[in-house]
Amino acid sequence: METNFTKTFQWILDDRYRVLFHILFWAVIYVDELFSFIGITEPITSSMLVFGLTFLIDLILVYTTLYVSIPKLLFQGKTKAFFFSTLGLLLLCSAATVYLVDLSPYADECYECEPFTKREIASIFMQTCVYTGTVLTSAMGIKIFKEFTRNLQTVSELRSSSLEHELAYLKEQINPHFLFNALNNIYVQTRKRPEEAPESILLLSDLLRYQLYDSAQKKVRLDGEIEYLKNYLKLDKLRKSEEGNVTFTVNGYPGGHLVAPFIFLPFVENALKHGSIGENSFLKIQFDISETEIKFTVGNSKLSIPHQAEQGGIGLPNVKRRLDLLYPEKHKVIVNETSTSYETVLNLVV
Repeated sequence: METNFTKTFQWILDDRYRVLFHILFWAVIYVDELFSFIGITEPITSSMLVFGLTFLIDLILVYTTLYVSIPKLLFQGKTKAFFFSTLGLLLLCSAATVYLVDLSPYADECYECEPFTKREIASIFMQTCVYTGTVLTSAMGIKIFKEFTRNLQTVSELRSSSLEHELAYLKEQINPHFLFNALNNIYVQTRKRPEEAPESILLLSDLLRYQLYDSAQKKVRLDGEIEYLKNYLKLDKLRKSEEGNVTFTVNGYPGGHLVAPFIFLPFVENALKHGSIGENSFLKIQFDISETEIKFTVGNSKLSIPHQAEQGGIGLPNVKRRLDLLYPEKHKVIVNETSTSYETVLNLVV
């Protein structure tokens, strides 16, 4: 919502149009005088000197408030000082305007008119205060709205920057986490089946190349992520002496979608870590892809003895946080658990 708002009113913050905005503001305020100067309406005053001086008074009132009182008092929390100083300046400028227009030697003369009474002068003064106050509050409203928009944009940029840093941090966590597991697996393999270790190292090299280069963008191709998961499963298969029933199914065309990198990997890691091993064990990975949605399902058989939770794990908490940041209100995680199996379903709207 903040981003849409600031985009809508971005033009008001563009300093290239600053002078134009000020000219338009005063043109609207003095539209009657402008029409009288070009002959469309009757002249409001016959004295250009009076008009120039009253315009100068309005300039002093408005720009003193905009560039002195508001930033030095109002935005500094000195509301009482701002109120009374602005009110005093308004009354002073209104009194000066009344004097110039109606009471000074430069005022338009009316030989048949009686001199103004005190009550009439008070009435004219009040009317002038209302008019001058309208001009001032209009300028103040524009100034405050502009500052509000600028502050909202700053908050939006800071929030976006904070999210970018957090996402980068979460993504970087994946690499050492995966590398630690893979190297540990290869170490075990070198002791039990050393002849297969070179193939595992080459496979790990391909996976790291994808992590370092192919996944450097904010979004990656879905088919690249699927290929990465398949290679990951191959690497995991090489370290195991016992094999279960592993199925990997892709329904739909993955090449047309972009997703956040490594958004599916923690679910697969979790299934491999907590799943059972043996002849009757299974691991099921399935992608159901449509034009607007990706359904990712991971199911595995459970260990007969529950796996002891490891301290400091970053896989699933990591991916859940990334999903909240990258797919707000566009993802859903469903967990189905029985006594013998565990299934996680991730729905992404893309």
